[in-house]
Amino acid sequence: QKLSAVPCLAARARAAPAPNFHSEAAAMQHFAKPENALKRADELCAVNQKERALEALHDVLSAKRHRTWQPAIEEVIVRYLDLCVELRKGKAAKEGLIQYRIICQQVNVGSMETVLRHFMGLAEEATKGALELAEKMIGERVESMLDFDDLEAEETPESLMMATIGGSADSKKRTDRQVVTPTLKFLWESFRTVLDILRNNTKLEELYRDAAANAFSFCLKYKRTVEFRRLCEILRNHITSQTKFDPKWKEREPPTPESLQTHLDTRFSQLATAIELELWQEAYRTVEDVHLLLQQMKKPPRPSSMAAYHSQLAMIFWVAGNKLFHAYALTTVHLTSKSLKSPPPPAEMQLLASRAVLAALSVAPASPVVDVNLLEYDLEHEKTKRMASMLAFPSSASRVALLSELLAKGVVGGAMPEVSELYQLLERPVVPLDLAKRAQPLLARLAEVASLAQYDKSLKRLIALRMLQQMERVYVTIHVEHVKEVMSGLLTWAEIESLIIFATKRDMLALRIDYKRGRLNQQPSHADAAITSEVRDSLFHFAAAMDEVAEQLRAADIARRKAELRAELYLRLEAGMSEEHEKILSRRLIIERRKEEAERLSMEEEKERARLKLIAQKKEEAEERERLATEARRRDREREERERKEEEAAQMRKLAEQMAEQRKAMKVTKKKGEKAETNVDKLVEKDRNELMREQRALMLDERTEFEKRLELMGKRHDHLERARREEERPLLLAAREEQQAADKRAHEAHVAAVALQMKETRAHGLREKARFARMGAHAEAFSSRLMAARREAHVAVLDAWHAAQRERKEAARLEKARAEAEERAREAALEAARREAEEEEARRILEAQEAARKAKEEEEERQRVLERQKAREREMEDKAKEQQRLAELERQTAKLRERELKGTSWALDDDEEEEEAAAAPAPEEPKERAPPAERPFGERRGERPPADEGWQTHAMDG
Repeated sequence: QKLSAVPCLAARARAAPAPNFHSEAAAMQHFAKPENALKRADELCAVNQKERALEALHDVLSAKRHRTWQPAIEEVIVRYLDLCVELRKGKAAKEGLIQYRIICQQVNVGSMETVLRHFMGLAEEATKGALELAEKMIGERVESMLDFDDLEAEETPESLMMATIGGSADSKKRTDRQVVTPTLKFLWESFRTVLDILRNNTKLEELYRDAAANAFSFCLKYKRTVEFRRLCEILRNHITSQTKFDPKWKEREPPTPESLQTHLDTRFSQLATAIELELWQEAYRTVEDVHLLLQQMKKPPRPSSMAAYHSQLAMIFWVAGNKLFHAYALTTVHLTSKSLKSPPPPAEMQLLASRAVLAALSVAPASPVVDVNLLEYDLEHEKTKRMASMLAFPSSASRVALLSELLAKGVVGGAMPEVSELYQLLERPVVPLDLAKRAQPLLARLAEVASLAQYDKSLKRLIALRMLQQMERVYVTIHVEHVKEVMSGLLTWAEIESLIIFATKRDMLALRIDYKRGRLNQQPSHADAAITSEVRDSLFHFAAAMDEVAEQLRAADIARRKAELRAELYLRLEAGMSEEHEKILSRRLIIERRKEEAERLSMEEEKERARLKLIAQKKEEAEERERLATEARRRDREREERERKEEEAAQMRKLAEQMAEQRKAMKVTKKKGEKAETNVDKLVEKDRNELMREQRALMLDERTEFEKRLELMGKRHDHLERARREEERPLLLAAREEQQAADKRAHEAHVAAVALQMKETRAHGLREKARFARMGAHAEAFSSRLMAARREAHVAVLDAWHAAQRERKEAARLEKARAEAEERAREAALEAARREAEEEEARRILEAQEAARKAKEEEEERQRVLERQKAREREMEDKAKEQQRLAELERQTAKLRERELKGTSWALDDDEEEEEAAAAPAPEEPKERAPPAERPFGERRGERPPADEGWQTHAMDG
């Protein structure tokens, strides 16, 4: 009931039809002056027709006659934006601002800034009023109504239906849908519109930064994480489109250092907002954006901004668990703050130094034995290197390097006294066993400082690790109760267990927990290599020597066992190799035969199709090649001709330019009373030979003139030099005499000084000789005793060395003899196996050849049988044809005899034959018509064979 009684502006705006500015049916209104449009809009608003007023103002902004800026146009866009905010028409506001940017971009940019600030202020005020209205409706705070995820997500029909049929219990959701969501969505669209309008406008970069800051405040105030991600992507696309090279915008200037600094400040605000919203992934992407901007900046950014930036980085890396980069970031903050023109007060600098040192101590130490990253590819190590290069940290970032840097740059000395004392306790070479008792008061005082309390747990783990490492060095077995007692104020037993597991995995400890006996045992095979390297090396050499002795003592048994194993292995291989080899060969032959038969059949079918296709393809390719070759030759001729002409023209112009420059520099510019030509265009028009002839003549004249001037200069120089030498000769003689006298005096003084020094040196030497002469006898006796002892020791050592050499040579001879015997046995076995394999291979080859020969003979025999069958069939066909021909001949002869006996005429006989042929059935057409048989003379129709007596006459004389 309460909702139904209160009018909702958002519901009315959504129910009213949106103005269609691009519809052809809508009649566009034309105003001679912008003031007329303002009056018309006020009249329409007075009668509650705000949609038509919005259309009228839009017509003024989009009309071509009003493209020149004037104050009335600014009043129009302000009134237009007021209506858009009141009706919540975000798209209409964006289109109007685009039109106004076209009008005032080149004339009055300040007006654009005023309008945009007015628009953002209106949107924020409207949002504030709508949210207050929603609070009055529901009676709750706005923060409790911001439980929807995405402002740009459209409502589905199901959600609208559920909202319609819901009762009073759904009043909160209905208020969200009708008031809160549209209001925040319009404000969000307003910020997006302003940023899109200003994205490539270098004159309004300050406004762009303020708009981005307002958008960040909106996301932070209303906890809009989805919109914040979209906002970051929008800003990222804007800077990318502004900095990347585009061929369409070749004349566009690159961003200035001030512009890049503005974008960098925007990214710093973005990073701070991401940290407050706890969007760590977006914060990491923002760090990448900052890195790209820093690479493009030729001028270094402000140190104060970089100090704040590294403070934010330290917070990000602490949340991400990357304590090493957290410590590096804090170190950079301290060093950057120290280099500022107005650094922070000493107390704050001491606190920064303390944080940097404690952060470096909190980093987990690495193994002193081996670095896993040096042995295999480590993804985390590669990520660390990439991040270090992106943040300008050392590529070989490590805890040791960081602590060394802090100590070298005086950061440890500038920290709090408790921090310095804790550093001395933890990083000394020998750690005392009562480290926990000494460190607990320091940790308690540091925990009282709010900014240092976060490192308390990491420092306790480090202290416990140092104590465990020291216990491992001192004790072989450590009781669990002793460990609990020593670390009672630091960690619980569960935390100590997890610490031991962590350190053991990284080769920082070699302890195992024996729960049955309640103690920690040290693993001898995994002892700390950094401390026991010498012992381990000695044990290694001793073990190697013992192995050699054992091999020499059991050489015969080892050789016999190896020979037995080798023989057994050869027998097994020989037993199974031949059978398996035969099976593989037989199966391979069968498979190959089947494959060859299938391939032969398929290839015969494919050959004909491929042949026809190849013929057609070759014909087409030949025609295409001929056409392409003809076209290519034509293009080559044209190109060569064009290049030749261009080359000649370029050479001629180059020659003309050179000649023109030479003529301008010549002293002689006249030829035959005329001035030499220096115009390049006119020189190009001349013939090359003529031009060269003119230039040669000019150069000869210039050379003649130059030689004359040179001759005059030479004569003048000779006269001057002769006069100078005549004047300086007496002066040189006087200077030489003075120099000789000075040199003589200096030489005499030097000789006297050397003689005096030599006398003093000799006197001192004689005194020293007399003083040392008293110790001669004692020194001689001592040397004799020492040399005698050394000779005796040398003789003993030499005898021992000779004995060891003899033993070593004997052992080497025996070992060599044994190795030679084994090698001869192995070679003999290999030779026997090789001969057997060769014999088997030869036998197999002979069997294969014999089988092939038999198969070939069988195939030849089959071909011969087929040929004999075909010959027999042809002979049978010939015999059948011959019998048929003889039968036909006998029939014809019988007919002739019968005709003679009857005495019938030939014509009648022909008629009868025709009737018989017509009455008889038609004979089948033979498949192959045989050639007519040769008849003897007289057996043709109408003829009789001649008799011995002569021709016989027909009875009827016909």
